[in-house]
Amino acid sequence: MSACHHQRSALNKIMLLTTGGTIASTAAEDGRSAAGALSGETLAAQISLPSGLSLGVRSVFQKPSNAVTLDDLCTLRAQCQALIDEGGLAGIAITHGTDTLEDTAWFLESTLDTRGLPVVITGSQRVPHAPGTDAFVNLRNAILVAAHPDARDLGVLVAFNESIFAAGTARKVSSFQVNGFGAPGLGCLGVIDNENLTLYQRPVRLPVLPAGSLRELPPVDIIATSLGARPALLEAAVQAGARGLVIDGLGRGHVPPEWMPAVRAAIAAGVVVLVCSSTLHGPLYQTYDFTGSLHELETAGAIGVSNLTARKARLRLAILLGTGVHQPQALRDAFETRT
Repeated sequence: MSACHHQRSALNKIMLLTTGGTIASTAAEDGRSAAGALSGETLAAQISLPSGLSLGVRSVFQKPSNAVTLDDLCTLRAQCQALIDEGGLAGIAITHGTDTLEDTAWFLESTLDTRGLPVVITGSQRVPHAPGTDAFVNLRNAILVAAHPDARDLGVLVAFNESIFAAGTARKVSSFQVNGFGAPGLGCLGVIDNENLTLYQRPVRLPVLPAGSLRELPPVDIIATSLGARPALLEAAVQAGARGLVIDGLGRGHVPPEWMPAVRAAIAAGVVVLVCSSTLHGPLYQTYDFTGSLHELETAGAIGVSNLTARKARLRLAILLGTGVHQPQALRDAFETRT
């Protein structure tokens, strides 16, 4: 596959939205770090940008990313959409804690009408005051990618460790190393080297969901599978009012045999059940016809979802249910990639 390699164009205005996280941490008195304490202006003052690049800064919220809520996602999405609708920007960069960065990136990818405008999310594995911090290089690179014409029409991107990932495939792959994000089995879209962006591939994307009226997300829970796992958590989630369930399935999309009565009961109760694969890479497929197989699950009314993690599928299902989409075929269509 041939690479596309160009330099950033000049005279661009980028809006930096900050939400906290490790990249915005300060040293606490106990020797740990206070996540989200640094303002966006303080962060931006630590980096040098090419001449002709104008940067605006706005704080949306300041918190560690384990504390980001579904309401926060709706707030961030609304601010991004308003900036895009107003026009006058070449791109948007967002700083975020790494623990849930992939969730926020995917939520925005699923709901933002970017109109081709690059939206680039980054964070850091090391706090700004740590030796060898990746905070400032990641921030600078995210801004440069957001300003780059070759990043247009790629959807929401994650810029990390001089690599560029699609929101649909990016996931945190290390708890501490600076190569904290990857796209297992698929690889990065490209790299950012100084001010040069080189693309190797383009993302395959799902349709953007109409979310202009979205104000809150209904409860959707993830239920993990494992050898001998009991269906008790699935049953408890239904009893607690879940409107959707995402089964993080085994292999090609299977569950332990003992789960099938609970799955059928959930579907009969009106709960939407999706099935994903807990593997790092690969689609679902009805290869087998044993009890608990994908074939049996889909025959019972569950919906198989390929090429998305359970975390991403959960968010997309919550968006769909929150905007009134609940018919099985409409739900299936919303998880079909564009051709």
